[in-house]
Amino acid sequence: MGVKHPLQHHFGEVTEIFHYIHDLCESAGLYIDWHGTTQTVQLYRNKESREAGDRYIGAIQYEGSNELQKRTPSTVSLRFRRSNLTSPFKYLLENITAFRKDTNKEPFVNAEAESIAFKFTALDEEAMETLRQIEDVLKMARCI
Repeated sequence: MGVKHPLQHHFGEVTEIFHYIHDLCESAGLYIDWHGTTQTVQLYRNKESREAGDRYIGAIQYEGSNELQKRTPSTVSLRFRRSNLTSPFKYLLENITAFRKDTNKEPFVNAEAESIAFKFTALDEEAMETLRQIEDVLKMARCI
């Protein structure tokens, strides 16, 4: 049996989160590709950048379980690789601090972390507002 595409899973609310983020990224103009892993899709600036061999700028991933048959994931992460982002794009994403994975006591955001990562466990109003902010940045980034 082949590996399931992440959009084919049914884990309840966490699947809704994954689909919502996927659709948000796609509507913001990102190209979404799949490299055969059951939990992750990669994000590219656009289809042309993917076809040109550019590195992916981010990913959407189920988290919380490496063995999906035994335990379902509990979280969806949306992460962006700092090294593959333009400076303005990176700056705008770094200024969104809610739902961040790379946080510390001081400094609050770890600018040395490989990724700017957001983690979601529910689609409540706070999560939706953060996702709208991310969507705005993604749409602006198309012009940067």
